Amino acid sequence: MRELPLGYVRSAGQGVTGARTLQRDVGAGRLTRVRAGVVAGRAAWSDASDVSRYLTRIAAVVNTRRDRVVLTHEAAAAIWGIPHLGRRPDSVDLADRRGTFPRSRNGVRWRRTPFDVEEVVELGGYLVTGLAQTLIDLACTRDFVGAVTALDAALGGRLGKASPVDRAVLLQVLGRHRRTGSRDAVSAIEFADARSESVGESLSRGQMHLIGFPAPVLQAEFPRLDGGIDRTDFDWPEFALFGEFDGDLKYLDPDYRSGRTIERVILDEKKRSDRIRSRYRRSEVRWDWSVARSPTRLRALLLDAGLPIVRPRRFP
Repeated sequence: MRELPLGYVRSAGQGVTGARTLQRDVGAGRLTRVRAGVVAGRAAWSDASDVSRYLTRIAAVVNTRRDRVVLTHEAAAAIWGIPHLGRRPDSVDLADRRGTFPRSRNGVRWRRTPFDVEEVVELGGYLVTGLAQTLIDLACTRDFVGAVTALDAALGGRLGKASPVDRAVLLQVLGRHRRTGSRDAVSAIEFADARSESVGESLSRGQMHLIGFPAPVLQAEFPRLDGGIDRTDFDWPEFALFGEFDGDLKYLDPDYRSGRTIERVILDEKKRSDRIRSRYRRSEVRWDWSVARSPTRLRALLLDAGLPIVRPRRFP
């Protein structure tokens, strides 16, 4: 995902356009105002994904600042490619490096979180907080499930070209400063698991934990008679139950299908499930995004499948 092409009223080297012209085009519906003095094509904006719109807001903010700024929190996370649940924020997070306490306004949210300036890196032309620092900032400010989705991806090396992050390093960075949210961050870091292979799996696992279900075995392996291995997303051997998160990518992403048709993927999934059920005497439960996002629906589904609640719930 990349940001959309932008038009600027005034900005060095950015293809300057007159304010009246832009205002007229915005009024006529040909352009969309991204922020003061910055516009994007109306059709492109309407068709863009939520993450593309957020990257566009980031570009608009950075390109209209007089000095180079450091992106932090959710803005840095977007540049790193860290997963985000739900709608992206309307404001862009910038680090207050000077301690001048600027006001958050006009689509900018200033963050006064302490960080090591030497760990700032440049990615795609943007200055961003280091990966470990960015993850700590998210762990301290996101809810538990949102933090876990970010941490699982980082520990598992699912952030593009970034190397897997070490849990001990995260705890070390967190311990440098006392800050709000540290206790919640420790809980999320300790719970995070590199074996979780997708955002949907991380979301599901986090919800299960908050509901109070027993912890599953992740990526459980079941040897086949032909010498191969079948794997499942979740397994509860003590309850003779295995679970699968059915995300759309499993069927629609060509990289996942490896040349197989959608029909072939569905058939392979069925045969794998049949092998596990018959040989290992397991029951199966499956769910999709709509269920994973809803603690109430996920709770009802897993209870109906025979999985008990073993801890007090942590959600209303």
